[in-house]
Amino acid sequence: MSDVTGSVGRRVGGAVYRRANLTLPLALLLPYLIAFGLFLAYPILRALYMSFFDWGIFGPNEFVGLQNYVGLFSEGRFLRAFWTTVLFTALYVPLTLVVSLVLAVLLNGQMPVLGIFRTVFFMPIVINIAVAAIAIGWIIDPAVGILNRIFAALQLPQQAWLDHPQWALFAISLVTLWANAGFNIIILLAGLQNIPDELYEAARIDGSSAFQDFLYITVPLLRPILLLITVLSLVLALQVFGEVLLLTEGGPFGSTTVLALLLYEEGFEKFALGRAAAIGVIMTVVIAGLSFLQFRIFRDP
Repeated sequence: MSDVTGSVGRRVGGAVYRRANLTLPLALLLPYLIAFGLFLAYPILRALYMSFFDWGIFGPNEFVGLQNYVGLFSEGRFLRAFWTTVLFTALYVPLTLVVSLVLAVLLNGQMPVLGIFRTVFFMPIVINIAVAAIAIGWIIDPAVGILNRIFAALQLPQQAWLDHPQWALFAISLVTLWANAGFNIIILLAGLQNIPDELYEAARIDGSSAFQDFLYITVPLLRPILLLITVLSLVLALQVFGEVLLLTEGGPFGSTTVLALLLYEEGFEKFALGRAAAIGVIMTVVIAGLSFLQFRIFRDP
């Protein structure tokens, strides 16, 4: 009898102990869960609800079901903005990965002067995007921009970077890269400094070259960080807005009109809030789907 009583007591005591252990983690998670619900989950659900209505500035006028979505996919302007966003993402994400990784490897060292360069590369991340876009706009201005003056001094053809449909999107991708590469570099530097030097020393003893060290040691060990940067860069690229609005306003000839800019025009210029919500829902689904796909493809085997 005493054995049974002791067993029951241990089970009850263990359950109480587990509940007590869960109290603190749940209490610490509660502020995040509240913020998540208010600022992420509720807006997404609200936008999904609005997307089924012909929603004007003063509220819903008529339930239209999937009409907003059907109307968007039947319009050439939305489809063009969609593919422009895809093209920008295809330009920006690989570019930022390669540039950030190369710069991080070059800046990974113990020389005192490297600290200055790290600060220089990180500085754009703390600059307001409006200031950054205006500054870059002056630099690449076809009339007074310093970049074209350098081209002229080198007897190279000058370019109207933002006035040419074939160059405008690429120029915006470079501006976005300049504004955000510093964040990626700092994360990659933290990962590089956690790779043991013994691995590189053992590889050198076996006759490995610097490129082989990079390919077979650095890149595999940075895989989780590279995945994080890829996902963050993908999300940023699919939502790019400020740079486009300030530099080109979607021109020339609509060649830089991306989904976020189209959402802005529908919601805040035409006040077609139902259509704007539908665009937002489509963007959310695309971002979530591609992020999930990346985690599935690049997860550890």
